[in-house]
Amino acid sequence: MLLYLILLLILVPVAELAIILQVHFMIASAWGTGIGLLVTIGTIVLTGVAGASLARHQGLDVFRKMQEGMRQGELPGVAILDGVLILVGAAFLFTPGFLTDLFGFSLLLPTTRNGYRKLLIRWFRRKMERGEANFNVVHGDTSHDAPLRDATVHPSNHEDNLRG
Repeated sequence: MLLYLILLLILVPVAELAIILQVHFMIASAWGTGIGLLVTIGTIVLTGVAGASLARHQGLDVFRKMQEGMRQGELPGVAILDGVLILVGAAFLFTPGFLTDLFGFSLLLPTTRNGYRKLLIRWFRRKMERGEANFNVVHGDTSHDAPLRDATVHPSNHEDNLRG
């Protein structure tokens, strides 16, 4: 797993840099070096601003859905997962580059986010079924004086809350 992370942290920036340089070269050869640089940097800044706006809009929408579900007595499992995916998508949009922007936007759009959510739920479920993941829930008073009680959540207890 560590090897994959190291490769990801090396290969993604190298690929991003290669794409940014190629885009800059194409624009600079068509319109000149100065304009090429402005367009390349402007595109990166514009995707960050557009991504922040979309993330804010989608995040508020998920928050409203979570509040509505809780008013109806439903646990907010799907809404929380959507919120995490939106947060990750926004982080990718603030990372300079075209590949990370594409991935970030795909996490912010509801139609593609649903697919990611389903894959993530399937992955969580497999981990839990194999006993590779445990989730502890703290009940009661969390002040420093009160003892903490925890309960392990079994996948069958809450699988309806994660259906999307």
